Amino acid sequence: MIEAYIPGSRFPDISITGSSCQLQCDYCRARYLRLMEHVMTPKQLYDTIRSLVKRGARGILISGGFDRDGRLPIEPFLPVIRDAKRDFDVVVSVHAGLVNRELAEKLRSHGIDIVDYELILDPYVIKAIKHLRKEPEDFIRSYEILIKHGPTYIAPHIPIGFNYGKITHEYDSINYLRDHDPYITIFLVFIPTKGTPMENVEPPSINDVVGVLEYARRVLKGEIGLGCMRPWRIKGRLDRIVCERKLVDRIVNPPKSVVKEYGLKIIHSCCSVPRELLDRFMEG
Repeated sequence: MIEAYIPGSRFPDISITGSSCQLQCDYCRARYLRLMEHVMTPKQLYDTIRSLVKRGARGILISGGFDRDGRLPIEPFLPVIRDAKRDFDVVVSVHAGLVNRELAEKLRSHGIDIVDYELILDPYVIKAIKHLRKEPEDFIRSYEILIKHGPTYIAPHIPIGFNYGKITHEYDSINYLRDHDPYITIFLVFIPTKGTPMENVEPPSINDVVGVLEYARRVLKGEIGLGCMRPWRIKGRLDRIVCERKLVDRIVNPPKSVVKEYGLKIIHSCCSVPRELLDRFMEG
């Protein structure tokens, strides 16, 4: 059965950099950080998690703006994340960006449950769109460090169409992950976002997105998720197609009509939460 994941208040997201991001990627320009809970200090983070848990949160996504090296400045916050997990029994997912071994080990030792990791193998996207002085090999190295030294659950995310709506290295990313057998692979679809340099770029076509998902379904052993990032103009049709063809196991925030039409089971959680931790999101 395909599951509909509705994070909502059960799994809110927090930016530990407020609305600030040094990278200023051409498809985002920190616009999406505005939609998150904002904190700037470790104490604010602890207090915010406590408040969110009182309001029903059972999981938290820790994200924020990245620095010029593509990293989330999370290290000063790790002790209070560990304390919050101890005090509130909350599942914590981190969107950490690129990591070295030291940070990966700290993420594990401080009790982070999940790392949501964006795997980008298109050098043009890395350099010209994300403004990073990095190579695809840096994204591969970081992923492999996380697998070896990081938390138990690493959820790779493959962006579709981030090179101006074109399909470029998405199949390379799938082929790479085939040899690493992730428990889940999550796909994101480029959204032309107002106020960014790419606001007038056409998103990838439904056929292109479906083609990527069909290939992933054939070659990947783990679950496949369609994440929260996909354009409204294609979302309804796309969601129906992927559900009809059973191309995904998890889909985030599908239209209510799709939930009803395909009898999707609703889970109030982030879609990267592993099966072993899902029980706490099943109630109510």
